[in-house]
Amino acid sequence: MDSIPQELIDVIIDNIPYSSLPSCSLVAKRWRRKSQRRILHIISFTSEGMVKCWCTDIPQKSDGISSYVRHVIIAEIYSWTEPALLGRMLGSLSSLTALSMFKIKIPDELAGHVSRGEFGKGITTLNICYPYCKFATLTSMILSLPDLKDLCVGQYEAVLEGPLPTHSVTPQSGPLDSLELFGHVDGIGETLAKLRFTFSYLSLDVVIAHIEQLLLLSSETVVKLILCGAWSL
Repeated sequence: MDSIPQELIDVIIDNIPYSSLPSCSLVAKRWRRKSQRRILHIISFTSEGMVKCWCTDIPQKSDGISSYVRHVIIAEIYSWTEPALLGRMLGSLSSLTALSMFKIKIPDELAGHVSRGEFGKGITTLNICYPYCKFATLTSMILSLPDLKDLCVGQYEAVLEGPLPTHSVTPQSGPLDSLELFGHVDGIGETLAKLRFTFSYLSLDVVIAHIEQLLLLSSETVVKLILCGAWSL
């Protein structure tokens, strides 16, 4: 086993079925790290209990298995008994580049964690659909991600109760490469007008307020613009 080049081992692991990866990680020490990296490239959480287990059972080391995670999917968590868990879990993932949240309660504290740099650096892709949170929480989180490139927001109806967050928000400095809005995304146009875009094709099928600000911003870079559905100006 020691005579096999590491490059060949990596190619083998990259091409075997996903279901065989746990077995591959047990072949030898040189097989373990690459196998674990592929197993943990994408992880999903569908309950608060799963998030809590990750925070308590997985060693939080900079070079440990938590550093293997590149994409996190969080789905169908409609409430939190410990809202801080989500921020703790995301903060433990030092190599995270993509975050997808579907039908979850986004705690107000999360935007503060991002703005203080506790997590979010390195996240280039953000997908949010059917979130339940205050409008300021959602928009503050989007604007605070410093490396965001690809943004998708769908089916959001603003929850306006309660005070606005007290932390400051500094819009990310780089331009977005892609923007996708779908379904009912009321009121988010004014916030997205603070971002810049570099794509040449923008297609929106949404109900959106303050769309005129988004149009004024995009007019210098968008070559073709398609507006579909109902629009609120």
